[in-house]
Amino acid sequence: MQERLTGFKCKRCGRVTYPKHERCLSCRGTEFEEVGLGDECTLLTYTKLYALPEGIEMPPLTLGVVDFGGGVRALGQIISDDPKIGMKLRPVWGKLRKIGEEEMYGFKFEPAEKG
Repeated sequence: MQERLTGFKCKRCGRVTYPKHERCLSCRGTEFEEVGLGDECTLLTYTKLYALPEGIEMPPLTLGVVDFGGGVRALGQIISDDPKIGMKLRPVWGKLRKIGEEEMYGFKFEPAEKG
């Protein structure tokens, strides 16, 4: 099964947000439809963390903010040894960490072009 990163489009004004909010940030509407955010995004900023929470196995952990266009941004793990502002990334589903015996999965971002 292929997972895809989903945004939420306000049925009243059309604004797309991620993650979902109780009310639209533009018009305060309360009805949304799910929409795919796309297969590519751009890295806006990132930081590397060396003091990691339990369950993160490989320091450093690189966290970044990515932009999907239209004002839709997401925060997540960046899977790159050499991240660069402006680089093209793609969302991928995978293991984020392990808490006790439970593995936690979600989206992270890897270079759109491997090379």
